[in-house]
Amino acid sequence: MGIFLNYLFIGFVLAFLLDYFSFKYKNHPSWVNVPDWGWGARMAFAIFWPIGLFLFIYTYIKEITK
Repeated sequence: MGIFLNYLFIGFVLAFLLDYFSFKYKNHPSWVNVPDWGWGARMAFAIFWPIGLFLFIYTYIKEITK
C-alpha cells in the first residue's frame, strides 16, 4: 500500500507544480494556447505521470543526439 501512496503523492506534487507554473506564466506567449485544467485532467495526470515522464526523457535524448 505504501508504494501506491508514494506513486500518487508524486503524481499530485507534479500536477500541483504544473498547475502552479501554468497559472504563474499564463500571460507568457509560450503558454497562450495551453488549455485550463479540469479535475479530470489533474487526476489522469496524477495516475499516468510515469508515461509522460518516459516520453519526455525519450524525446529529449532523441533530440540532443540528433
